[in-house]
Formats: sequence, structure tokens, C-alpha cells
Amino acid sequence: MTTPSGRARPMSRDDRRAAIAAATVPLLARYGSAVTTRQIAQAADVAEGTLFRAFEDKDELIHAALVAALDPAPLVRAISETGERGSLAETLTALAELIQDSQRATARIVQVAHQVMGDRGGPPGGPGGEAHRRHRDDVHRNHGTQGPGSHRDARMSAVQDIVQAIEARLSPFAAELRTEPRVAASVFFFLVHGHASPLLVQDGPLDATQIVDVFLHGVLEAPCQGAGPPHAVGPPHAAVRRTDARPAVPGPTASLA
Repeated sequence: MTTPSGRARPMSRDDRRAAIAAATVPLLARYGSAVTTRQIAQAADVAEGTLFRAFEDKDELIHAALVAALDPAPLVRAISETGERGSLAETLTALAELIQDSQRATARIVQVAHQVMGDRGGPPGGPGGEAHRRHRDDVHRNHGTQGPGSHRDARMSAVQDIVQAIEARLSPFAAELRTEPRVAASVFFFLVHGHASPLLVQDGPLDATQIVDVFLHGVLEAPCQGAGPPHAVGPPHAAVRRTDARPAVPGPTASLA
């Protein structure tokens, strides 16, 4: 951003904090808690001393990076910017890979932040509880609200933003779908996102191609001949098509907490 004279406008403290936190996210995913402030300063293109004018200490910076990592905006932007992939299967595979990459990076950063809070912060209410309080306040402040339900509301909003971006990518293929793009987007996101849960992964996670194959073709050898639910009567697939209202998006998963 520049001034009318053409000079760069000085960044506000909040903007600088946000820029430093964003630059720290990929470093945490790569190096974990071993990342140095020198590496962060180089990535953020600032002097190392600037880090400690923007943040009290390294812990606060890592907490801010965690908040930035949980922001859905980069994933939404990446989904929206995916170019034409040809077929529906190719488009879904590209989307699944984006979601999986985002999940892996976020999971790594969450692990690092929890490790740092455990090693240095101590349990909430204990001698190091200030670190936990600071992290909690940062999360609420960056999501714009505070209160018992505010974090859940922020997660819900994040999920809705992602699902809407997926819906926009699926809309050109609406004629190929037996359900509305909104429904397909919701189911697809939770299939990809939910599969990342360590409770579900046994022999290693499915790759994007496998997930897309199950999503598009189901698990039955001959889906159209399979016994549907008791209420599925009438024309094929009539029970799953919603034309009277937009379906509700399922609630967010625990890994978005």
C-alpha cells in the first residue's frame, strides 16, 4: 500500500503481526518448534528485533501463527483459483489434494503449538496458565467474537466458507450430479476432511484418487441395483434430490478446533 506521494505506507502493528504470523506458518509446518526467530525474520522480510516489537516472545508468535493456520481464507482462495481440470473426477482430485495438504500443514502446526504450550506454558490455571489465556484470547480476537460459543461459531463459519468454495467449483458439473452441488460439496468436504482423523486411519490414509473414486461411485458393485433405504421409492435417486430448499451444512469437525 502506498501514500499519494508514492511512498510505501507504514504497516500498522496489527498488520505487521498478521504478516509475520502468516510467514511463520509454513516454517512451523517444516521445522516445528525448532524454527528460529532468525528464520522467521528472514521469511517475513523484517529485522529480527522487529519480531519482538510486534510480539512479547516466541511463544506468542507461535500462537499467532496457529491462529493464522486455522484461518480458512488461504484454502478457500486456493480452491477458488484452481483452473479448469477437465472432468469432474479430475476437478475433485485436485480439490481433495488441496484439502489434504492444508490438513497436514495445520495438524503439524497444532501439534507444535500444543507442544510449546505444554513445555513452557503449563496447564491452564497453573504457573504458566498465562500462555494458554493469551492463546485463547488471540483465537477469539482474530475470529472477531468472544464468549462460550464464539469459537464454535468461527469453526462453523470456516467450514461454510470452504464448502461454498467447493460448491462453486462443482456447479459447472451440475448436470452430471444426482444431487445439488451444495449437497455434493458438503459430503465431499466431510469425506476428505473426516478421513484425516487418526481414529479412522489404520493402514495409512487414502490418497485423493481413492477418495474421489468412492465418492463418485460408492461402495456397491452395481449401485443402481442396490437395496436403498426404506423410503427410497419412486424414480431412481429421487429421494436424494432436494429442490425445495438449500440443505444445511453439517457442523465442523473437532480437528478444526
